[in-house]
Formats: sequence, C-alpha cells, structure tokens
Amino acid sequence: MKKIMMSIAAALVAVSMATVAFASGSFSGKVTKVDGAKVTVKADKIPAWVKKGGSVSAMGGSPKVLDVKGHEVTLRFGKAKADKVKVDSSLTVTEASGDELQGC
Repeated sequence: MKKIMMSIAAALVAVSMATVAFASGSFSGKVTKVDGAKVTVKADKIPAWVKKGGSVSAMGGSPKVLDVKGHEVTLRFGKAKADKVKVDSSLTVTEASGDELQGC
C-alpha cells in the first residue's frame, strides 16, 4: 500500500513539474509593429527569460531579442519571415532550447 501511494505521489509531482516547465517556457502576444525585419510584440506579461540580446523561438525560426520595454518585446527576424508577419496578428514566442539549426 505504501509503495502504491509513493508511486502515485511521484507521478503527480512529475506531472505538475512538467506543466510548470511548459507554461513558463512560452508566451503569446499581439504584433503591434513591423518595421523591416523588426517585429514588436505586446503581451500581458513578459517572462524573465526574455532578455535583450538573447534568442527565442517563434514562427519556426530563432529571432534575436533586440529590446524589452515593459510589456513589449522587439524581435529581429529574417526579412522573409518578417514579411509574413501582419500587424494585429497573434504570435507565440517560446524559450530557445539552444539546439535549433542556426544556418550556415
């Protein structure tokens, strides 16, 4: 009986930790401005892992964080990806895992 209870408790802890890790690794926001390759996203809350000069993952690419001010983040995409982004559209940004392909 004690073994079963310990197994259930361990499973619950694992599930709750996975949920927290996933939830903190991304945020969604609304695109407020597109200026060439620069895309500005406004969100209710910007996670602490979003830092100026860092890389994130969005739209299947790895844009660089150019600026973080209050509830807005400015990202630099490649020109082709930035051209696909429309103002007032929704954009999901996730924490870069570091193992994405970066190009040549």
